[in-house]
Amino acid sequence: MRRFFSIAILGLSASLLAASCGDDNSSKAADNEVVTPVEKKQMGEGSTGIAMAFYYQDSIATQFGFYKEVDSMIRAKELNFQKELEAKYRAYQAYEADIQKKMQNNEITGYQIEEIQQTAMQKQQSIQQFEQQRGAALQNESMKYQTALMNKIAEAGKEFSNKKEIDLLFFYQKGGQITFINNAYDVTDEFIKYLNKREEDLMSGFEDEVDALEAEDLN
Repeated sequence: MRRFFSIAILGLSASLLAASCGDDNSSKAADNEVVTPVEKKQMGEGSTGIAMAFYYQDSIATQFGFYKEVDSMIRAKELNFQKELEAKYRAYQAYEADIQKKMQNNEITGYQIEEIQQTAMQKQQSIQQFEQQRGAALQNESMKYQTALMNKIAEAGKEFSNKKEIDLLFFYQKGGQITFINNAYDVTDEFIKYLNKREEDLMSGFEDEVDALEAEDLN
């Protein structure tokens, strides 16, 4: 099966993954698994118990294979863009240096100066256009991959929550909106194992989902 690559940090808007209780009949790995439900906690006097859990986002970014591939792909594209842009700047600088040298050697006549100025302006505009257009296109493409990956993790999060009888699953990261979480609710290791176990299934159709997001923008 074809592998996909790229990155990114998922927005906090994807942090809450609500899931109903029950077993996941669609998961192929469920047959021989021993499932330990998360204990339901009382939220207040007279309230109904709710099972909550969280995972560390940074751990997903470093330990989920597919996430790392997507991040790696985006970084590689960003690096290539930067290299192309730097090459264009170096070429322009070489052009300027050559013109300066010719002027110092009196190799450029007065009537050539206007033409040289126009050429220099065209080269500058070409670089600016490349930086703006390619940069914007790359940013847009990165967002599509991030959104598609977020959707895949949300899909897996719902399945995982169903298996574990979790009512509320969210992620935690430093600097986020959550100040403190008791480690008793931490299911990071289990969720990462689940993600990596289902990696091929999550990768299936990923490129099609990215293309669908691109088509939505075009429409």
